[in-house]
Amino acid sequence: MASMRIFLSICSLLLTACHTADQPAAETLETGWYPILTQNRRFVYAARWYAPGATTATLDTVVLTAFGKPLRWYPPQMAYEWLFRHIDTTATSGPKEVVGAFDRPNKFWLHPPRNGHYSILELNPFPDIQLPATVGAMWTWPLDVGSHYANPAWAEWQGNLHIDYRYQLADSTLLPTPLGRLPCYRVQATGTSKLGATALESYFNAKYGFVRLNYQNIDHSRLELELVSVTSRPVLDRAIFSKHL
Repeated sequence: MASMRIFLSICSLLLTACHTADQPAAETLETGWYPILTQNRRFVYAARWYAPGATTATLDTVVLTAFGKPLRWYPPQMAYEWLFRHIDTTATSGPKEVVGAFDRPNKFWLHPPRNGHYSILELNPFPDIQLPATVGAMWTWPLDVGSHYANPAWAEWQGNLHIDYRYQLADSTLLPTPLGRLPCYRVQATGTSKLGATALESYFNAKYGFVRLNYQNIDHSRLELELVSVTSRPVLDRAIFSKHL
């Protein structure tokens, strides 16, 4: 009997150890931080452009691919690439731009896509959330935007345009997305300059980052970016776009 009790005690200890190794503590699940922009992780966004006053959208696609390493010319940021695929969603070439993000325990922040007509987003608040997320939190930061981002189609200026960005973490919600219903924090932000006001409503998920971005642009047009696919493979699934665009 004594040997049986010893055997059962050992089994109990082993089961406890396995449970501890396989199941993170509740505190870790709630407050832990995990990198989002890991190497070769690819985020595919459906883009819907609405002209001022329009109710129907022009459809597009942009893809964010993380490099998993610091940005060469600014190491505090993590490098990633925006790939612009206007028609053929399976193409491996097209306009690209490499930019940086803050992917830290205290902050997740992205440069928006800004190639071609996406350059209008340079006047909008950038996707940004302070972590750990606290509903009601507010923060600000300024940006001077060079006139090389100006475009006579929507705004022109000389030199640097000063913009003040203001953010508030409005609430949390369970958001229906192409990836399922995801717990998200909703951040509302505005950008003000001498040219007028812009706005961004963003939805942040701890696993996927920003899963929806609703932009109000300087020319009163709108852009909705919705995350439709996340993969670590270099191949995109055409069926995703035929279903969600």
